[in-house]
Amino acid sequence: MRRQSHIQISSLIAFLSILTILIQFICYYFFASFLLIIGLSSLTTILCCHILLEKSLTYESCFNYSILNLFVSIIITLLSFYGKENSFIPYTNTLWTIVAINWLIPNLHCFLRSMLEYGTRIENFIKYYRNSSAIFIICYLILLIYGNFFKGSFPWAFQVSFETANFTPLLSISILIEDFLYGDISLKEIIVYLCSRILIFIPFGFYISIPLRKKAKILRTIILLLLPALIEFLQYFIYIERCDLDDVLYAFIGGLLGSLLFLLTNLIYRSFSGRDFLIKEKGYGFSTRSLYF
Repeated sequence: MRRQSHIQISSLIAFLSILTILIQFICYYFFASFLLIIGLSSLTTILCCHILLEKSLTYESCFNYSILNLFVSIIITLLSFYGKENSFIPYTNTLWTIVAINWLIPNLHCFLRSMLEYGTRIENFIKYYRNSSAIFIICYLILLIYGNFFKGSFPWAFQVSFETANFTPLLSISILIEDFLYGDISLKEIIVYLCSRILIFIPFGFYISIPLRKKAKILRTIILLLLPALIEFLQYFIYIERCDLDDVLYAFIGGLLGSLLFLLTNLIYRSFSGRDFLIKEKGYGFSTRSLYF
């Protein structure tokens, strides 16, 4: 009977995943409105997550559903990107938004369900969140490595170029401000320069705060500086043109914002549920039925 139940849930996951992908990309193909595409894609994902949680009574099914959607949408997006004019689905940046929805919406839905605890009790939220975070962290590290060590990556974020490493504090932003005052660049380019360096380290600050939540502030500060300093150190030997002292400062600011985001998340979660976010559950352990760790 138990085995039959797992088979039924697996079939439901596959069916809802296929349904979600079809709705998302049919909307993308036929509708020109960005908001309509994102709205219908998000609504479909929310409804499917709700159905899975009610039927399975475990967050594991929602994790498997989100990973399946994420994998298929990434494959379709990459085929569209590299296929260009020969692709059946035309490529736009909206495809990456659909990919983000397939990871973000299930996480947000499960977070709210765990925090508010309405309806039937669902099990294993921490396992779900850790598994989902592991996938995100892998993608995040790939993005960091590509953006910092591959030539030609994200040229819009590196508008100031040097022939060698820059160790003069705030030199890059000073050059951009001077160019703006002379009318050579727009204010948007300065904002893009700053945001690209700060926002990319918000996830680092958020996730590093989880294991360090009870550690000393000085240790958390050192850790927040360690990764950006290591990146700039490696850039000096691998891609010296992108080695910039200012990037450590901006990354540290992003890390602080990520830490504050975690504190805010924990505060909101505790105010509704009466317990800390990601508090350890009894009986937590390794499961061979999913990507648990």
